[in-house]
Amino acid sequence: MFNEVFGIITFLVTFILLVIMYRCFGKYGLIAWIAIGTIIANIQVIKTIDIFSISATLGNVMFASIYLATDILNDIYGRKVAKRAVWLGFSSTLVMVIVMQMSLTFAPAPEDHAQHALETIFNVVPRVALGSIIAYIIGQHLDVFLFSLIKRFFHSDKTFILRAYGSTILSNIVDTALFVAIAFIGTLPLSAVFEIFITTYLLKIISTIFNVPFGYIAKSMYRKGKIDKVDHIS
Repeated sequence: MFNEVFGIITFLVTFILLVIMYRCFGKYGLIAWIAIGTIIANIQVIKTIDIFSISATLGNVMFASIYLATDILNDIYGRKVAKRAVWLGFSSTLVMVIVMQMSLTFAPAPEDHAQHALETIFNVVPRVALGSIIAYIIGQHLDVFLFSLIKRFFHSDKTFILRAYGSTILSNIVDTALFVAIAFIGTLPLSAVFEIFITTYLLKIISTIFNVPFGYIAKSMYRKGKIDKVDHIS
């Protein structure tokens, strides 16, 4: 029961922090969130937990927050800004992988106690890291495209929920399928791979369903002019 309760708390804290970042730093806060979030999520995904009677990896809530941040940027600032933020998130993850691999190559001092722990976290199986990066970049670009496409038909503030749900639910199918296929097919039985796909996708969708109100809060702050000053700081 602890994981379930703490999972709800973690969800709320994550999205409250996202809104605070937007309130304090405007669109730059959301762009920074995407960059930071991709790094955090790719570290979190290493840890496996049991929650709501299923086995799952961490990172689903953070990935859901990245999709919401992208949707807010797309809705308020346009597709071009959202795509640049996606590439920044991708670049941040790539930089982390390269720099940390170089850091692990250094021979540790005799008194060092961090090398083993760092290797456990950052010496990720290449297929898992590759799967995560490919799934992220394709899934996010698909999300931006679908959001913009849906916006052509449903462009009022009241229909933000349709754009956010529609683009994220569809793009997450591709995102999750790519990651699971690249990371696990050939190393696990197909039944286990399918189970990982279902549980991961389910948790992402649950997070998406409950995170859209935070998107409306962000949009409300923008409409009321609370973001203008921070957006135009030179």
